[in-house]
Amino acid sequence: MIIDAHLHVWSDDFDRFPFAEGVERKEGAPVELLNQTMEEAGVDKAVIVQPAYYLYDNSYVAECLRRFPGKFAAIGLLDRHAPDTPDQLQRLVEEDGYAGLRIHLSRPEDPAEWAAPDQDPIWQRAEKLGASFIVYGPAPLLPAVEPIIARFPGVKVVLDHMGCAPTDEDPPYPVQSIVLGMAKYPNVYVKFTPQLPTSKELYPHPDAFPTFQRLYEAYGPRRVMWGTDFPHVLKAPGYGPALELFRTHMDFLTEDDKEWLFSKSALSVWKFAD
Repeated sequence: MIIDAHLHVWSDDFDRFPFAEGVERKEGAPVELLNQTMEEAGVDKAVIVQPAYYLYDNSYVAECLRRFPGKFAAIGLLDRHAPDTPDQLQRLVEEDGYAGLRIHLSRPEDPAEWAAPDQDPIWQRAEKLGASFIVYGPAPLLPAVEPIIARFPGVKVVLDHMGCAPTDEDPPYPVQSIVLGMAKYPNVYVKFTPQLPTSKELYPHPDAFPTFQRLYEAYGPRRVMWGTDFPHVLKAPGYGPALELFRTHMDFLTEDDKEWLFSKSALSVWKFAD
């Protein structure tokens, strides 16, 4: 089994599923295109991350879950300041089949807001529901969420896009070290994705391999997972090459490691509700 642990979809029916106010329309990336792309690459399941274009309207992704039971897990977006956010999370999980929420570290002026005591009720409800969080934002901001991660060791947290660790750092790797240091929390996982803006070499970006290996060694094979960032991956390097980057080119991964990377780690975090 192969699971794509990070991608996005949005409808091309802008009347039925409009973007949030002020967001410019973009070419649709509907679930039908995703299904075709996954089938061509031999990918079985995926984790859909609510696109920011919809902001807190999680209805399109919820429809994808209903239309294709057992194929997708989903991560939503909610307003962390709303007084009923814990109840909204419960409805997303129990009624719509969502598996957790996303944290955008760069959205508030002070990323420490994500770990403030007023966020504890959301995390308490997530722990009760078995829901998780994924974290996206510049690696230097990750320490801002450490306090709440430490307060809730029973809530699993997954760092998007390698924790945004740059691949072009020299020793002692000051920014990479922030991401590597998050591995001390047993409930923290990291996604391996193919977008490598700091790589100076063409695909398969061999200059980035040492960064992946350092993350692998820090987190261990059971806390790393593969994702593509569909549909953006279609521009570069392509969906199939995004899979082969890790399946073929990174020789530090054993066959057992690849089973965890491509499915088992994701299955240990998320349920794919029927």
